[in-house]
Amino acid sequence: MTSFLLAWQFLTILPGGKKDADISPRDLGRSMSYYPLVGLLLGAILWGAYWLSSHVFPRTLCDGLVILLLAVVTGALHLDGLADTLDGMAAGKSAEERLRIMRDHRVGTFGAVGLILILGIKFLALNSLPEEIIGKTLLVALALSRWSMVQLTYRAPYARPEGGLGKVFKENVKKREMAVATGFSLIIAVFLLRFWGAVLWLAVGVSALGIQLLFQKKIGGVTGDILGAANETHEVLVLLMVSGIFHGFF
Repeated sequence: MTSFLLAWQFLTILPGGKKDADISPRDLGRSMSYYPLVGLLLGAILWGAYWLSSHVFPRTLCDGLVILLLAVVTGALHLDGLADTLDGMAAGKSAEERLRIMRDHRVGTFGAVGLILILGIKFLALNSLPEEIIGKTLLVALALSRWSMVQLTYRAPYARPEGGLGKVFKENVKKREMAVATGFSLIIAVFLLRFWGAVLWLAVGVSALGIQLLFQKKIGGVTGDILGAANETHEVLVLLMVSGIFHGFF
């Protein structure tokens, strides 16, 4: 199994190669090199779906279907992480309590409200873009958001002392994986959006560092839920920034 296919299988529910029972922890770490490319391909799928639906439905409905499709093809994995993170941060009073709440699969008030708000903002930001830049924006947003997960995995300590799947990734993401993912993300952003792509790349990098520092203070590091929350945050960040750039400069 190639590292790309392993990344594809982990980040989506779409078919892609046969699952290998003999996956090693190092294989999981190597797969993170290709997270931005998985995001790029997911963006292409969404772009194609938008183009097809635009021949049948009005613009507003097309944008809503794109947001729906993104949640479906990713198995709502990152949305689940966002909800758990919001519940833990809002309701927990100590690092231990926050981690305990985040492990609870039930969605609380803060998680539910957060999901509604972030999906609504995604829709509104996407709907505010002119049609000619929707495709490129989706490609860049999904590539950079998944790059942010690699950054956090590589730089931040793992917060759960008892371990977990996130710890396996943390222990096996090396400098090489970080460098490859960073290179892919920068090339994608600059190739598609030129100068503004570089600005978006830098903004996501700075935002990921801020998230790292915040959660190191709150719970001592990051977890898989926080990686999902970071992905959702950076998808929205890119969409909002592109909307602001377009309406402010053009």
